[in-house]
Amino acid sequence: MKPRSNSISPQRMAKWLGWCLMALVIYAMVSAVILFTSLVLLQKRIISDLPWVSVVQAHLYSKWSRNIWQTQADCVVFDPEVIYKPKHGVCHFDNIEFRTVLNFYADGRYTGEKPPGKGIAVLGDSHAMGWGVGDEETFSAELQRLSGRPVFNLAVSSYGTVRELMWMEKSGLLDKIDTIIIQYCDNDLEENVGFRSPSPQDNQKKFATITQARAATLSSEIKLLNKGYWFTFRTPFSSLSKRLFPKPSKSFLPHYQPVIDAISQHEALKSKRIIVFYSNVHGGKFRAFPVGKDRQLPNVEFVDLGLERNDYYRIDGHLTTAGHRKAGQHLFELIRP
Repeated sequence: MKPRSNSISPQRMAKWLGWCLMALVIYAMVSAVILFTSLVLLQKRIISDLPWVSVVQAHLYSKWSRNIWQTQADCVVFDPEVIYKPKHGVCHFDNIEFRTVLNFYADGRYTGEKPPGKGIAVLGDSHAMGWGVGDEETFSAELQRLSGRPVFNLAVSSYGTVRELMWMEKSGLLDKIDTIIIQYCDNDLEENVGFRSPSPQDNQKKFATITQARAATLSSEIKLLNKGYWFTFRTPFSSLSKRLFPKPSKSFLPHYQPVIDAISQHEALKSKRIIVFYSNVHGGKFRAFPVGKDRQLPNVEFVDLGLERNDYYRIDGHLTTAGHRKAGQHLFELIRP
């Protein structure tokens, strides 16, 4: 009696390879359909609930169709120190999930009719400025309504803490305020560590680069489409990997000292109450975020407002109207007498 062989016959091997090849072809075709569906829905301003499609839509939006506020010539003007600043007047800013009109004046973005009394200055980037919401839907406007105090929204998209504080000094509002609220974001670190005030000529070049319209070409569109396809192809595997091996949230430890150093550079701020909270894209959390009075600067207080993923737009990543309302209410609880 012959012993049974454990080897796989060439015919069986060829059959299995054929099935694998067919499965790969079908999967590649499905990926193409998912990409096409995601693109069409985005063009129609429809955000899908399907996990694969929604992830691809978020990628396509961030890499392809997203409008950036500070690149729009009707929204910003050149500034020799901080590169760009809001243009006074009306600015229209639209994206897939919102259509907004922003109004800027010498004392910042409009927050409603200013009541009398000592005011509050809000500093930050696009989250605090109110990317994606109307003038009176920002947490600054909510805070002004609740507190009955004037709130000056001086936040500017893409500013880090260093430029935010420079802008505060340039505003001429220091004598009108006794409280400063600083919204921090995890992408502020690079500027806070490395920002230097170069010559006005260098800043002029940076401004021109930021606001220069980039015409789409056939080759650039094909390149983006190709990248979008391979992202779509990998998405189920990368999503599974993230679920199986989740990355820990970012630690605030490397962010802490640059923020304190930036605040320390401004002597005039020592007499002000300063509240620092964070708002990251899509509600990303920080580990080791300090809560309470700062050990180096006693007039500085760190707070976590408890912002969650559902406080942010699904694919854009900025605070929704409800998210701003929540932030404004929490901030009011901190400053109320």
